[in-house]
Amino acid sequence: MGTSFRADVTGQDGHFGTLNTFVGRRVLLARLRGAMGGPDGSRLVTLTGAPGVGKTRLAKEYARQVEPAYEHGVRFVDLRGVPSGDTALLEQALMSAVRVPSQSARDLRASLVTYLRDRRMLLILDNCEHLVDEVGDLVATLLRGAPHLRVLTTTRTLLALDGEALVMVPPLELPAEDGPPNLRVEAVQLLVQRARTGAPGWQLTERNWPAVRQILRRFGGLPLGIELVVGQMRSLSPEVIAARLDNSPHQETLNKLIGPSYEVCEPTERLLLAALSVFTGSFDLEGAERVCADESLPEDVVAEALAGLVDRSLVVPSPNRARYELLEPVRQFAAQQLQRLPDAGAAVRRRHRDHYRRVAARHAAGFRGENEIELLRAVEVDMPNLRAALGASHQDPGSATEALQLAVDMARTRWWTYSGRLPEQSLWLNRALRVAPAVPSVLRASAIALDAWMMLCLGEGREAVLARIAEAEAMAPADEQVPALRFIQGAQVLLIDGDRRGMDLLRESHRLWLSHGPGALVDAHLTEILLTMGSVLLGEPEEGRRAAEDFLAECRRLRAEWGMGWARWCQAVSLIRFDDDPRAAVRVLLDSVRGQQRVGDRWTPLFTLPVLAWALARCGRRYATGAARLLGAADALHQATGIQLSRKLRVFAVLRELAEEAVAGHLTREQYDKAYAVQVGTVEDAFALVLDGKYLAAALDDGPSGVAPPTDGGRPSGAAGPPLPSLTPTEDAVLRHVVEGLTNKQIAEAMHIGARTVETHVSSILGKMGVRNRVQLVTRLSGPRERR
Repeated sequence: MGTSFRADVTGQDGHFGTLNTFVGRRVLLARLRGAMGGPDGSRLVTLTGAPGVGKTRLAKEYARQVEPAYEHGVRFVDLRGVPSGDTALLEQALMSAVRVPSQSARDLRASLVTYLRDRRMLLILDNCEHLVDEVGDLVATLLRGAPHLRVLTTTRTLLALDGEALVMVPPLELPAEDGPPNLRVEAVQLLVQRARTGAPGWQLTERNWPAVRQILRRFGGLPLGIELVVGQMRSLSPEVIAARLDNSPHQETLNKLIGPSYEVCEPTERLLLAALSVFTGSFDLEGAERVCADESLPEDVVAEALAGLVDRSLVVPSPNRARYELLEPVRQFAAQQLQRLPDAGAAVRRRHRDHYRRVAARHAAGFRGENEIELLRAVEVDMPNLRAALGASHQDPGSATEALQLAVDMARTRWWTYSGRLPEQSLWLNRALRVAPAVPSVLRASAIALDAWMMLCLGEGREAVLARIAEAEAMAPADEQVPALRFIQGAQVLLIDGDRRGMDLLRESHRLWLSHGPGALVDAHLTEILLTMGSVLLGEPEEGRRAAEDFLAECRRLRAEWGMGWARWCQAVSLIRFDDDPRAAVRVLLDSVRGQQRVGDRWTPLFTLPVLAWALARCGRRYATGAARLLGAADALHQATGIQLSRKLRVFAVLRELAEEAVAGHLTREQYDKAYAVQVGTVEDAFALVLDGKYLAAALDDGPSGVAPPTDGGRPSGAAGPPLPSLTPTEDAVLRHVVEGLTNKQIAEAMHIGARTVETHVSSILGKMGVRNRVQLVTRLSGPRERR
C-alpha cells in the first residue's frame, strides 16, 4: 500500500542499516568484486536469487567493503514501497539516495544525470522486481550520461540491459547429508552465531546435530530461515522444528518455516503480525497500538504481543527497541494472513492512513522552537509510512479532502525544504489537488499557495510563480482570510521583485498565523525569517540592525536550531551592510555553517556561500582567492541542483553581484577563473570547503585592514525620489538584464560584449541613478518613476 523509499548513505549513518554481523559468503563476495571491480568489470551488476536468500544483506556487506574505493561514496536505496509504474517517485527515490541537496522540479532525470556526470559513485538499487522496466530505463539513462557511475541491483528479474552482469546468490553452503558437525560450513556458522544472542544457553551438540543438519538442508540454507529457526529454538527443540518441515521447494519451505513460528504464537500475536503487514518500513509502539488494535485485539495487549513477536524473531527491533520492522518475506507472509480477513484488513489499512494523517498534523502543529530538529528528524523516520498514507489517501475518492489536508500538513512541517526534497512536496500537493473538489476553500487556496512557494524557492520564473499565485487567489473564499496566500504574495513581491512593499503583506500573514494559536507557530516563524531578510537586504541601517538583533534573540529564546542558521545569515548581512565589519560577518557565518552541518540542513547552505564570499572579499585582497572559491562553490551547487536563485530572485542576485564585484576588484580574470573552478557538487563538499579553509581562519585572526566602503542601503520603495535619468540604448539593455538578476558575466554573454564593458555601463547607470550599488538600484526602481 502506498509509497516509501529509504536511503542509507555512507558518511551519514556510517553503515547500511544492518543490525548484526555478516557471516560467510567469502567466495560470493569475491565473485561480486570480480564482476564489478577493475577496468574490465561491468558497470551494471544484478544480484538475483530466491526470496530470503540474502541478496539485500550481501549488497550491504559489499557496499561496506568497497565504499573507500569510490571517491563520491556508495548510495543505497530500498525501492520496495515505490508503486509499480510510478516513474516520478522512482526518480525522486534516486534523488534522495544520491543526496542532491535540492532539485529543479522540472526534470528530475536530467538533474540526476547532470549531478552524476563527473562523480565516481556506486548506486545500489534494492528490490527492483516490481519496477524492472522503469528501473531499466532509468539506469540505462544514468549509465549513458555518467561514465564513472556503477550500479548494483537486487531483483528476482533481470533488467535485460546491454552490459548487465548477473551474479546468482545461492543459498548458504550446507553440511553434508551424513556429515559430522562442521563449523566451517556457512549455514552452520550462521546458526551458531545467531543462537549465541537469539537463543541464550542453546548449544550445538552431537545429540542435536542430526536435527540441526536436517533443518538446514530441508529449507535449503536460506539465511532468513536460519534467523527464524533461532527464534523458535527459544521454545522448541531442533527435533520438533525438523519434524514440521518436508522437502518443499525453497519458497514453500520458507513459508512452512514461518508457518510454525506463526502457529506457536498466541492468538493476539497472530492478529498483530497480520495487521503489522500494513506498515511500510519501521514503526513504533504507538503506531502499532493505534493501527492494529480493534475489538479482537485490545490496545492494552499490543505491547505484550509485540514483545512476543520479537522473541520469536518475527519482528526485528532497533537496538534501543524504539522502532520495529518486519523482514520482507515475513511481511509478505503476514500480508497473506491479513488477506484472509478482508473486512479486518480494510479496517487496518484505514486506521494506518488515519493514524499517519494525525501524525503529520501533530508534526506540523508541534513546533515550539527547542524541538525544531527533533520534529524534523521525527518526520524523516516516519516518512515511509507518511508516504504510504499520502498514496492511500489520494487514491480514495472519498478521502480527497483529507488527502489534501495531509499534503498541506506535510508541507508545513518544512521537512521537504530541510531535506532538499521540494519537488516531492510539489508532487504530493498536485496529486492531492487533482482529486480534491475544485471549489474555493481555505485548504485548497493554501495548498496552491504552498506549491507557489515551492516554485519560488526552486527559482522558477516570475511569470510562472505569479500564475500559480493567481490560481490560489481564485480558490480563496471571499469571506475568509488565507494566511498562506498572503505569505506567498508578500514573498513574491519581496524576493522576486525586490520590493519592500512585500513586507506589508508578510506582516499581515504573520498576524493571521498568530491568530491561529500555537499550532501555527511554525508558519509564523518562517514569516519572521522573510521579514528579517527584507529588513537587512532593503532597509535602512537602524531598521536592519534592529530586525537582525530581534530575530536572533527570538531564535535564542525559542532555541530554534534551524531558524538560528537564518538568524545568523541576517546578522551577517547587517554587519556587512550597516557596520562595515566583514570579519564579524565571517565569524557569524562560520557559526551558521557549523550549525547547518550539525543539524543536517541541506537548504540554507545554498544561500550562505555567496554572503560568506562577499564578507571574505571585503576583508581585503589576501582573501579574494578564497572568496572566489566560495563563489565557484555556490554556483557549482546551484548548477548541480538545477536551481538558479541568483537569476530568479532579485535580492539574491544583488548579493551575488556585490560579492563578485568585491572579488573582481582584487583578482585578474585568470586568477579569478582558477580559484572559481572549485569542485563542489554536494552540501558535504561545501561544508568541507568552508570549515577546512585556512583562509577563513586567517580572516578571523587578522586585525583591521583596508576594506571597501560600507554599504548604507537604499531609500525604501515607498519614499519619494527623483524621476529616472536618461540612459543610452546600451545602458537601457544592461539595466533590463540587471533587473532580471543577471551578473556582469552573464550580461556580457547575453549581449556579446566584454565583461569590463558591462562593468563600465553598470557604473554609469549607478552614477546616473544616484545610488552606490545594486541593492540601492533595486530599491530605486521598485516604485513608479517617470523617465526624463
